[in-house]
Amino acid sequence: IELVRMTNSGTEATMTAIRLARGYTGRDKIVKFEGCYHGHSDSLLVKAGSGLLTKGEGEPTSKGVPADFAKHTLTLPYNDIAALKECFAKFGHEIAGVIIEPVAGNMNMVKPIDGFLQAIRDVCDEYKSVFIIDEVMTGFRVALGGAQSVYNVKPDLTTLGKIIGAGLPVGAFGGKRE
Repeated sequence: IELVRMTNSGTEATMTAIRLARGYTGRDKIVKFEGCYHGHSDSLLVKAGSGLLTKGEGEPTSKGVPADFAKHTLTLPYNDIAALKECFAKFGHEIAGVIIEPVAGNMNMVKPIDGFLQAIRDVCDEYKSVFIIDEVMTGFRVALGGAQSVYNVKPDLTTLGKIIGAGLPVGAFGGKRE
């Protein structure tokens, strides 16, 4: 991480990282994965549950989330490289970024299959989308370099939460200088 910006919470860190991805690329769509929780913001609460709650296409499952947010949030099955590639083949030039918990906490800490995080890195590079790793739960807990160091993948942006403030409500996001 070359540059870091402090926020008030992990939710604010993920919201700001997504806003930065959209501003950087000039695109609107965000890809997220079933079973991953990225905070309490409307665009990230689209299909916020896991299991049966995440079924359906572009439907908000949290009451109060406008349908307009759902049309810009693409939710894919976790660990499904084929679905990832299919999504980018269809919407790649509209996708601002991909956000993922490297270990899916909302599904009882499901680990990524071999090559899954690298596949995300590769499609983001190919389509010039921003790769965001949400380390709010895994940062400094899985390893000092976060889960991204364990799985040897380098995102464009990383989000962190209370772990950096010894449990106090604080967050941060950071990434490449560019």
